[in-house]
Amino acid sequence: MKIVGAVFSVPSWTLPAGQVARIRAALPFAEVAHATTADGLLREIGDADAALLTRIDPAQFAAATRLRWIHSAAAGVGGLLLPEVRRSDVIVTNSRGIHGVTMAEHAIGVAIALVRDLPAAVRRQAAHEWAYVGISSIKTLRGRRMLVVGLGAVGSEVARAASALGMRVSAVRRHPEAPRPDWVESVHGADELAEVLPQADIVVLAAPLTAETRALIGSRELGLMKPTAILVNVARGKLVDETALVEELVAGTIAGAALDVFEHEPLDRSSRLWDLPNVLITPHTSGYREDYWDAVVDIFIDNARRFEAGQPLINVVDKERGY
Repeated sequence: MKIVGAVFSVPSWTLPAGQVARIRAALPFAEVAHATTADGLLREIGDADAALLTRIDPAQFAAATRLRWIHSAAAGVGGLLLPEVRRSDVIVTNSRGIHGVTMAEHAIGVAIALVRDLPAAVRRQAAHEWAYVGISSIKTLRGRRMLVVGLGAVGSEVARAASALGMRVSAVRRHPEAPRPDWVESVHGADELAEVLPQADIVVLAAPLTAETRALIGSRELGLMKPTAILVNVARGKLVDETALVEELVAGTIAGAALDVFEHEPLDRSSRLWDLPNVLITPHTSGYREDYWDAVVDIFIDNARRFEAGQPLINVVDKERGY
């Protein structure tokens, strides 16, 4: 069995050599190659049975004549689901389940930052300005309504954390008939989104990107929200019509937005979002934590042993649904 590991981008989002050594030590039955460039992946993937990746291009997949399994180092698999991959017998698994607590803490943190107007405090600190301007608009989360869109591993943890802070939590999910977590007051189907948006003070997007969720939040949906409401997106940038969001934020249709993901990443330096005072931007870091690669490789090693033994894999992705 040959495995190729090829995750390379910015330093924090690159498979460390030490983790490759962990894989080799844990899987003595496998040949483990480490590709650190696109050309290197193209060379190594030709006779690989399995791969640890975040994306693959058509030429690389065409060269992978023995490939039977791809594991995503992230929860998202958008960079892997080429039409050719979808049509193939290649199994795709992902690293879902390791991001829940981290992303929940991030979502709650940025929500607190916006309702307490901490971005303005940072700007005033930089200007050495002691000011009470806007103090009357500072709010608390306790007693307010959070709507979580997507109630998977991440959304459920966001809801749990919000409930622990005394918020009232509702959710929208694809299957509202599924068991409801104790910390969620009500669960609604996707077709009820327009009915529940007007009730929410904080809307957190935690849904996967699918054909149904693309541009889920646009001018119409933003117009249904309270003018005091805040949008938090830790899911996928393409869930939101970014042009519409800018227009509605400028118009004051909603009070603010905390965005960790964007339609195109990195966010273009010319984007108007950078300069809006009611927007808090983070560079797609909500799911990251200091032991991130330990958690990813733990799942991968478990699945590699299952793969070698012919056992069912965990975290198998439905390639048609995209998650």
